[in-house]
Amino acid sequence: MDENEARLAERYVRSDRIVGRSLAEEYLLVPLVSHGSQLESIFNLNSVGSFIWERLDGRHDGNSVVRDVTHDFDVDARRAEKDYLRFLDQLRSIHAVEPFGEKP
Repeated sequence: MDENEARLAERYVRSDRIVGRSLAEEYLLVPLVSHGSQLESIFNLNSVGSFIWERLDGRHDGNSVVRDVTHDFDVDARRAEKDYLRFLDQLRSIHAVEPFGEKP
């Protein structure tokens, strides 16, 4: 199993420090508390990002999220995997998600 396959097998949960909210035609990630400069911004997600965000609940692994993305959006599996992993890296860098079962 290569590194990407291993990462796609993992499940993630949203941090309790950030909430997602739909506002008009936008989906925003809003920090609840400030934990340094990383969380002092509001993040605007596109439709694919908000779709993925809603599935980061500890029940869906990356493979199922990618499968759902390819089903609901006009994208092939390879591109969906690449985009999912890049988005996951971005979310992890701002501490918006954590591996399921791991306490910060």
